[in-house]
Order: sequence, then C-alpha cells, then structure tokens
Amino acid sequence: MIRQAGKQDIPRIAEIIVFGKRVAYRPIFNNDCVSFNELQVVQLYEEYKNNPDRLDGMLIYDDGIVKGIINGRPIGDKVFEITDFYVEPFFVKQGIGTLLIKYLIQQVRQKGGHKIVLWVIKDNRNARRFYEANGFIDSGKTCIIEGTTKEDCLYEYILE
Repeated sequence: MIRQAGKQDIPRIAEIIVFGKRVAYRPIFNNDCVSFNELQVVQLYEEYKNNPDRLDGMLIYDDGIVKGIINGRPIGDKVFEITDFYVEPFFVKQGIGTLLIKYLIQQVRQKGGHKIVLWVIKDNRNARRFYEANGFIDSGKTCIIEGTTKEDCLYEYILE
C-alpha cells in the first residue's frame, strides 16, 4: 500500500534514506568518511523530527513494513521535482520503486502537472536504467555536484 508519510514513520524513513544512499553512492564517491561518519540515521531522524514539514509530499510503500519512499515538490508552473527516492536495499528489484513512481506520476497528473524532473548522478547506472524503463528521458542538461568532479544529469517525464 502506498500512503502519505507521517511522524510515526520518521525512524524507518531515516534508515531507508541512509542505507539507500550508502549502497548507491559509496561505490561512486568512494568516500567512507561521508558514508559512515557524516551520514547517520540518528542525525537524519532528528532533522525530520525537527522539521516535520519535510514529510508533506512524501509517500511511502508500506505492506506492514515500510520498504520505500518517494518525495518531491512543485518547482514551477505545473513542474514537479522528485527530491528523494529510495527503496530499502533488501527489497530492491521487487517492483516497489516502480509502484511508487507510477503512483507519484498519477498524483502529479491529477493535479494538472505536465512534467516531472529529477537529478541523478551520471555514474549511477542502475538508477538511470530504472528511470528510463519508467518513461523518464535524459534531458541532456548536466551540472557538477558541488565539491566533487561527478556530474548530475537532469531526467524528465512529460505527462500527456
């Protein structure tokens, strides 16, 4: 079941984001200090607890266990940006990400949106393949991730 995230979900959300980032980004950045010192569940939990408005657009997949999250925000007239999207690494490749993204696309469509955008690290090939398989296209726009030499790519989904 996909539902709106609530305060009771914050501990699990923090776990999913931290472990999702570690699995996805450590092989790309090879920075153990960031992955294991700076990126901490308790710290992220506190950030969400102290700023509950960060949950406003967040959807979670919950079948008795919260297994994935997707979050975003409007960034202009009829344009929506996905800002966070993680599936618990133990549950990847079970269709949860596809269900979350399709649900979000439907919600944006119902609200009259015409485009969904997101940034994805160029070297994150698994994520790029996933987005492309779900109808997103690489816009060709890139930027360097601050403090690194890595590129972010802008992906778009045009709603019909």
